[in-house]
Amino acid sequence: MLTIRDALVALDQLAPPGLALGSDPRGLLIGDFKAPLTGIVACLDVTQRAVETAQKVGASLIIAHHPLIYQPAKTLLASEPHPGSVVLACARHGIAVACAHTNWDVATGGINDVLAGLLGLTEVKVLRVTSPLSGDGIGRVGLLPEPLTATDFLNKLGNVLGIAPRTLTPTRALAVQSVAVCGGAGAELITEALGAGADALVTGDIRHHEFVAAAEQGFLLIDAGHHATENPGAWELGRRLEQALEGVRVTFV
Repeated sequence: MLTIRDALVALDQLAPPGLALGSDPRGLLIGDFKAPLTGIVACLDVTQRAVETAQKVGASLIIAHHPLIYQPAKTLLASEPHPGSVVLACARHGIAVACAHTNWDVATGGINDVLAGLLGLTEVKVLRVTSPLSGDGIGRVGLLPEPLTATDFLNKLGNVLGIAPRTLTPTRALAVQSVAVCGGAGAELITEALGAGADALVTGDIRHHEFVAAAEQGFLLIDAGHHATENPGAWELGRRLEQALEGVRVTFV
């Protein structure tokens, strides 16, 4: 029988730990490497719903993009909605938790490549190199198959991700063909996006002053939401793990 360690080996092959930014949490956060692997729940965030799903389907491991434990915890209380009560629920039911955070953002085929693929971008390149030796990095930039008006691009983006994207940049007379993307929160990459010749940057968690600065430059900075820009990549990680671990069922939350 496969063990939790086998799943972590597969996870590290897809999202090498060395690609993580700084001391970002990755790998096994809760659990026993030697415990049997009876199934996986794949998700963006480890929530009570994810724990309940793991119990229901008999999965012994939850693999998420976002770490359940991000900062050192002084207490873990059942009265704490998140993460305390969720950590305790996992421990109580013998459910292991692992994550691939910025290493899956950076990895080939990860969060940002999935987002670029959903938009149909071609000639895709890394936006900010974070691993000079390998050339890997955060964000992607590529070309749409054909130029679109800014309004048509916003509509396309909304249809692809199922959201209502936001921008403060006047869209009239703007054309879009070169597009930069960064799943999650990546407005800090606007300088790299401009330097790469991008007409737009798609990301999430954009603050008002970042919108204003982009609009002043006539640059199309678009907030498509943290969840919407990363969830497809989190599901892709689950699909890739199911392919790598023969006979292991992956349930998506």
